[in-house]
Amino acid sequence: MKHVFEIGCLSLGILCLFYYVGIVSYAGLTTSFAWIWILGGAVLIALGGGLRYLEKHPERFLRFVTDVVLALLFLALVIVLIIGSRVFSAMRTNGLYTFSSAASEEGHGKFLPQLVWSDTEENLDYLIVLGAQVRGTKPSRALRKRLERAAAYAEEHPDTILILSGGQGADEDISEAECMYRYLVDAGIAEDRLVKEEDSTSTQENLKDSAAIICEIDEAAAVSEGEIRVSVGVVTSNFHLYRALLYAKKQGFADVSGLSAASDIGMLPHNGLREICAILVNRLFL
Repeated sequence: MKHVFEIGCLSLGILCLFYYVGIVSYAGLTTSFAWIWILGGAVLIALGGGLRYLEKHPERFLRFVTDVVLALLFLALVIVLIIGSRVFSAMRTNGLYTFSSAASEEGHGKFLPQLVWSDTEENLDYLIVLGAQVRGTKPSRALRKRLERAAAYAEEHPDTILILSGGQGADEDISEAECMYRYLVDAGIAEDRLVKEEDSTSTQENLKDSAAIICEIDEAAAVSEGEIRVSVGVVTSNFHLYRALLYAKKQGFADVSGLSAASDIGMLPHNGLREICAILVNRLFL
């Protein structure tokens, strides 16, 4: 059994390092959170080497340290599987996702509420499109897929107002909101249906600032008992949707749905792990 753990740790460690090379080759050295794969690979390779060393030098202290590390890795795996089951439950790129109301009423699932999918795309008052990286003045692959999803919905629901949320990064020539605005106008969406939010720099700020805009332009959205009383949809990448909806609920949106946009399959392990870590930190500390 120890030999199996040894081979498994070494193999997974090497795989992590190869995956790091793959994602930075595909998405660039500035890919956020990419260092986790180097760290994970180094830890797994060191653990595999430690297990091999123990076979020849069965020292009590080293065995204790190895057992602790294995226990922590097992705990981390359980956490990843539990949160990951929520993150990867929003992969369908049609229909709407909402949190299960039954779980809320019964007091269950408050820490990690369950998503429910419906193939019916109801009419929403507002659609918040979350920004992503802009390359010069053009949308990145991730942003383009979000915009395609938003444009398709907007064409089918002509009364919905779109809030385009995203500020300007240091390496972007225009704000993400402006980039989205230009893309959607070119796609045939009427300008008077598009509202830009150009100050936010994070998902939480996206939703906070968008909520402020909606309450400002719509009297029906007036906050009542801490809740915003209009129907709102959030468009973002499939791996990011669960966290975005958690933040939207926390921001006070009483009637919020999620529209999932496709993402690059090769980047899903990386993006999913990043989301899992962000959700864990948010639910425990924020």
